[in-house]
Formats: sequence, C-alpha cells, structure tokens
Amino acid sequence: MKILLLIEDAARADISHAVYITMLRRLGHAVLVGDVNSLGWSDRELTVTTVEPAADVTPFGPVTGPVVRDAVVEADLVWVLNQPHTRLRTDVWQLLWRLNQRVPFVNDVVGLMMLNNKNNLPLIVPAEHLPRSLGSASHEVLAAHVERGERDRFILKRPNGGCGADVFVLSRADSNAKALLQSLTGNQHALGAMTGRQLTGLQADMAIVQEFVPHRTEKRITVCGGRVVASNEKRLAAHEHRGNVSQQARMRLAEATSAEVELAETVARRLLDYGIRFAGLDVSYPYVFEVNLVNPGGLIEPTQLGVPDPYLEPALRRLLDSCAVGRGAEEASCSVRR
Repeated sequence: MKILLLIEDAARADISHAVYITMLRRLGHAVLVGDVNSLGWSDRELTVTTVEPAADVTPFGPVTGPVVRDAVVEADLVWVLNQPHTRLRTDVWQLLWRLNQRVPFVNDVVGLMMLNNKNNLPLIVPAEHLPRSLGSASHEVLAAHVERGERDRFILKRPNGGCGADVFVLSRADSNAKALLQSLTGNQHALGAMTGRQLTGLQADMAIVQEFVPHRTEKRITVCGGRVVASNEKRLAAHEHRGNVSQQARMRLAEATSAEVELAETVARRLLDYGIRFAGLDVSYPYVFEVNLVNPGGLIEPTQLGVPDPYLEPALRRLLDSCAVGRGAEEASCSVRR
C-alpha cells in the first residue's frame, strides 16, 4: 500500500511522525511524506511536495530522500498528521476534502474538521460522561451561566485551542472572572468604547465555560478502528490544572481500567460513524475532557521512555485493516452513486 503522511515540515519530523514512518516502512508499505501546506492543484489533478524516505527517520530529524515538488498526488491512503497553517487552512481543507472524495483517509476530512474541537463533543461523548459546558461569543451569556451554576469553580477555554493555551480556572467570587470572560470573547465592550464598531467591525471570539472537575491524573487512551489499543497516564504538574504534556504534565505507562475501556470504546464507535478511525481521548473517569484527532500521540510514549513498545505494530496493523474496511464501504457507495 502507498501511504501519504501529511505533516507541516518534512525537514523536521516530530516523534510521532518518525515512529509511524519507520514502522509503516518496516511493515512493507511504500511511504511518502508530504508538506500539508504545499497542497495545490492543476486542472483536475491535486499536487503536493513529497519526500520518499530512504531510511528510518530519527525523531526531530529530517526525512531524507528524493524530494519531488508539486507532484501529482497518488496514494492508496492519506494520513493527516498536522493541521494546515492558519493563513492557508481554508484552501488546504477544501483541497483535502476534494482529495478525500477519491482517496481514503485514516480520518475522514469532514470528521477532522468538525470534531477536532470542543464545540461538538456532545455528538460523540455520552452526556453523563461530559462535564456540563456552555459555549458562546457573549461574555454576558457566559457570566449568567457561571452565576446560576451549581459549582463555584469553572474551566474557561477556547473551543479550538490546544496545548493548554488560554485555559483558566474561573471562580465565581474572583474579581478576575468578568475580565477573563470579556478577554476570551474578544473584549468587545472595551474595544467598542475605544474605537467605534463601525471601524473595528465584529471582534467576537467563542469561548467555553465548563464545570471544574478536580483531578490530578488523566489517561490518554488511544483508539484505532473502534477499539482501545494503548493507554498512558498523565500526572498534572504541581499547582497546575492543565493536563497537557506541553504544560509539564508527566507521562507514564498505565493500563486503562475495564470501565475506562468501555467508555473509550463507546466514544470510538461513535467516532467511526464520522469516519474517524484514530484518536486520543483524555479521560479522568467518569469524564472525557477532550478527543484529539490530529497527531494525538498515544503510541509514542514507550519510545520516549526508551522501553520496548508492544502496542505500536498491532495498533498500526489494526488501523490499516480498519481503513481497508472503510475503503470497501466507500467504494461500494461510489459505485451506487455512479
């Protein structure tokens, strides 16, 4: 099988990219590494700059091999492992969707676009396993929710943020509460007072208020093709409420409990309905805090810790089998449409 991995920079593959490239090559697949931001088109053909790895890839090193610029995209499977740059994202997502009409993706483009955020978690996480939340671009609406909430503390965050950026603990009695709500929704009132809206235009940003769930550990549970294939535990740093490794959370290998597996596989089956075959779930049972779809890790931690990894090969085999099943269904659907 020829597999195209789309990353942001073939000159510097991160640890996930390196691990996947190396294992897929060892499994006998032809691997191409493409720059997701180089996608373009010529008449009816889509093009991308690619590198064909000539050897195994070292984490955070270059992908060495022949570079072909603006090559016509030819692949049996595409795996998007980085999101497009913000300046190009609208065009690149449109081209990815076009490519997905004829080539299977590990995670379908529409599912990636619509589910790799916090706005749509209610579609895939059962209500009893999702902390109560409200999203709005109005700080007044968010403030009213905080005032009538059953708890005194809340999490305030952006629906499309990542790596722990702009994630705050909000206390109803804190004098910062109103300022934080105004800040994350664009400071519309302050900007309007300083400069008329007829000059600044709409300045609103969406924000989410979520009930605060005290916890010191989270599990990152990896699912492939509807099943749990690996899990790790993240211990939050001291005096920290964010479970991101980028915010000094410490990772260790840990098995998921039977209850966690049941919950994760319930979410994974719902993800399959949207064409999502590979994801990382952030779980502090009984809650799912986030579902990560683009380069979520979860299969790289043994490599980071320098220990043998019993999960990677069977997980990737299962993932490719799941994609093959999905491809058969897509081809049948296409034949009906024709």
